Amino acid sequence: MQHFFLNVRTWSVVGLGLTSLLSWGQCGSDLNGNATIDNDDLLILLADYGLSCNEAAWDDPVISEIHYNPSTQQGADSEFEFIELMNPHPFAIDLSGWALADGVDATIPAGTFVEAGGFLLTVNDTATYQALLGPFVTLIPWSGTSSLHNSGETLRLLRPDGTEADVVTYSDTGDWTNEADGAGGSLEWKGPGWDNALPEAWIGSNALGGSPGTDNSSWAD
Repeated sequence: MQHFFLNVRTWSVVGLGLTSLLSWGQCGSDLNGNATIDNDDLLILLADYGLSCNEAAWDDPVISEIHYNPSTQQGADSEFEFIELMNPHPFAIDLSGWALADGVDATIPAGTFVEAGGFLLTVNDTATYQALLGPFVTLIPWSGTSSLHNSGETLRLLRPDGTEADVVTYSDTGDWTNEADGAGGSLEWKGPGWDNALPEAWIGSNALGGSPGTDNSSWAD
């Protein structure tokens, strides 16, 4: 799955749908739903200019980091596992009603926005990461008994209408790096231009516990 910086949301029944637009009560020019007509709305419009509604895409975030097997030096898997989402677009996006499925279950609540280039962290233990990261990183808890398998599994990111925006099937075998398999690091996406469905698009972080909620540690290399 290739990701581009100028994917745009379809503001019609194809996208969020007329019902969602009416429930928000937003004006027609507020394309990103933040109750302000701003530069982000202009960027969305320009990126979609000339396309039909069927051609325009959602403003999809990307699964950008997976911490599936924390080291014993860091602590218990149940406390430190996380999946990070990144907004690779040059405008804020609304993730209300989006969800993670298969490997873990998590639903993003209404009113959740991610700034341009920003991150959202879904975690097994919100208390652990609240203490580590403070109040300025958005934390979404996994539901039920969700956890990440150390040997690998499939993670799906779903739009509010149930369609699939992103899917990553990680593993600790084959072409996948083993640097994230209990050695202390996380799996980090290499960034825009890399298809995150492929193992070569991922690298082990060079920091204990990865880089939750911030630029991936490998991006500084």
